[in-house]
Amino acid sequence: MGFGHHHSAADSHLMASPSEIETGGLKLRHLKEIEDLVRETFSLWDEKRQGFSWRNYYWNHTSRVRALCLEIGRREGADLEKLAYAATLHDITKRYDGRILTDENGRRITDEKGFWITELVMPKRENLVTKLYHEHNLYRTLHNISGAFIAGEILKRYGFPSDFIESVKLIIEAHLKPLNADEDELKRLYSPLESRILHDADMMDANLGYVAFFRNIQIHTYSMIRRNGRADLRRYVEGLPRWIDMKEGFVERLMTPTARHMGEERQRRKRELWGKLRMELEEFEFNRRYGLLGVIEYFMSCADDPNLVEQMSYLEGRWIPQRLNWIEGEGDTDVRSEARRAVERVIEFKRLLSDEIEGRA
Repeated sequence: MGFGHHHSAADSHLMASPSEIETGGLKLRHLKEIEDLVRETFSLWDEKRQGFSWRNYYWNHTSRVRALCLEIGRREGADLEKLAYAATLHDITKRYDGRILTDENGRRITDEKGFWITELVMPKRENLVTKLYHEHNLYRTLHNISGAFIAGEILKRYGFPSDFIESVKLIIEAHLKPLNADEDELKRLYSPLESRILHDADMMDANLGYVAFFRNIQIHTYSMIRRNGRADLRRYVEGLPRWIDMKEGFVERLMTPTARHMGEERQRRKRELWGKLRMELEEFEFNRRYGLLGVIEYFMSCADDPNLVEQMSYLEGRWIPQRLNWIEGEGDTDVRSEARRAVERVIEFKRLLSDEIEGRA
């Protein structure tokens, strides 16, 4: 792959006049250009799936992590400006990370710090980020390290103060916590409150709550289709208790009091959700039509390249109104009542999922 020096769309971001973007009540200069650059970078790969991620996941995840960082940051008294830039840039080189490598026994291979080693996936197109990645030979570096470096170079080009840049770089580096690190290294990484917050928000989004449930649906659906040619709704739902139990330990790993409280609430919601789904399994076909089982089946139908924002819009604009219309056509009063209760469960699920997407819960 050649890396020339012609102007790309990303270069034009840096030549644009200064702009502000408002996020979470903050007006932040150049964040719009930086956000556009991040989104453009994610689009440079043609692979739909890389490891446990997919094309639309990268920006969906980034925007949710930023919203959650700002919410936790407000409650904890953190520097929201540093958090906004760090969260926006924290995964900017993640698309270089491919599948996790395994040894001859099928065990995941880790480096000296305990991080999983992944295959290198090269982009099909180039921009400022890929040029910097190539010029500074960042190949085979973890995305928290390469991403911190790239973030520093981008912020430098926009004229941010050097101390601000170094703070943002450290926050990004720390969003992945090394398993094998001495006390001095952990102190360096996590003394800043903002480092602990980005770490927590990133971990929560992938593992706790309804947003993590959506991710789990997509990971398992894709796996089932690859193995068996189809996804099995009942089998997936019946396996949820094991996944919920497995995520319990993530709450204890959260570093800030606010995140731990939110993480506990997210786990509680998942357990309550399982209780509702267990009940729905008793009337499987009915709840495929009207209830949470139907929502899961709809999410499963979009496994090629899921987009949570678009699917939430469809739920609100089409899926729920369609069911409400169907209810009016049910001749039996008891059936109509049961169907309304099922749709109400969906509406409550959508409300709570929206709160998580926007960082409120």
